[in-house]
Amino acid sequence: MKMRHVLLEVYCENNTTEPPLCCNEGLGKPGYHCLAGNCPNVSYTQAPFELAYAGEYGVVPDPDARVGFGGDMFPIDKDEEKEVKFKELWERICRQKIQEAHDEYMKQVKEI
Repeated sequence: MKMRHVLLEVYCENNTTEPPLCCNEGLGKPGYHCLAGNCPNVSYTQAPFELAYAGEYGVVPDPDARVGFGGDMFPIDKDEEKEVKFKELWERICRQKIQEAHDEYMKQVKEI
């Protein structure tokens, strides 16, 4: 079996008064259960260029646990070549920080 991690933004359209059976966390709290239950209120989109910490159930717990490439990170002059270079830089930094987090964790575990 092959495996791949996929980052999605999941939305609850909250367009019903009665929560569907799959709605085990209540309306407005979307998650994997919505996708698995084919909820009529669920929609989702890709989460490109995101770096995130996912908790116990693979859900990012709050906005401070994620950051994405966007907003003030785009070149001011809308230069597409610069944007490509900026995204490549973002990828390098993200991969480096992921490795640094692992290394730091392993170091601190040894101290406990």
